[in-house]
Amino acid sequence: MNNNFRLKIEESYIEINKMQEDINDMIFHFITNANKLIELSEDDYQIEKTLKRNKISLKEYILNSDCCKQLSNNNISNYSIDELKGYLFQYSKQFDIDYSKYFLALSLYEKIEKIETKFDAKINLEIQSIFKLLPNIMDIKDITSMEYEQLYLKLKNQLENSFHGQKLDETSFSICIQILNDIFNYYINGYPNIPESYLYHSENGT
Repeated sequence: MNNNFRLKIEESYIEINKMQEDINDMIFHFITNANKLIELSEDDYQIEKTLKRNKISLKEYILNSDCCKQLSNNNISNYSIDELKGYLFQYSKQFDIDYSKYFLALSLYEKIEKIETKFDAKINLEIQSIFKLLPNIMDIKDITSMEYEQLYLKLKNQLENSFHGQKLDETSFSICIQILNDIFNYYINGYPNIPESYLYHSENGT
């Protein structure tokens, strides 16, 4: 039983790390293409520090296009991303305008949504991987942010006092602590920030 759990937690950890690597790659590709948009937009768009702020910035940039302004003037505002792509394509053809920067902005917006979905899946896997050992981890979905610290300490103490050296050897114990920390970090801070080294600072030309 103990060995079986240790094996499962280690297998889950391998999958969790693989998902994190995929997320890191997705963020890198997002930044690479976001820098292209900075150039195409002539600095009208800038990379923000968080995924949420990037989504807001990209949405504002797209809605400021002549096409979207025309749609708004025609009282057309409730459209999907795919429908907007169609409107942008029609508008660019009708007026012979290069709208590649707006198509790129839309693809970046979709990329962020994919990153968020992948990150949600990673957190769900982490929760499921320690649920059998710490069923109270599910409480994190229902409590307020003021209660996070209390729940965290309760679960960490369970790991240290009830399972360390019994169901958990040093390796599996360390994995469980890392998973626990990652889950709470997500619930407290949200999606990961864009690494500082990736941020583009157009004001100083770097």
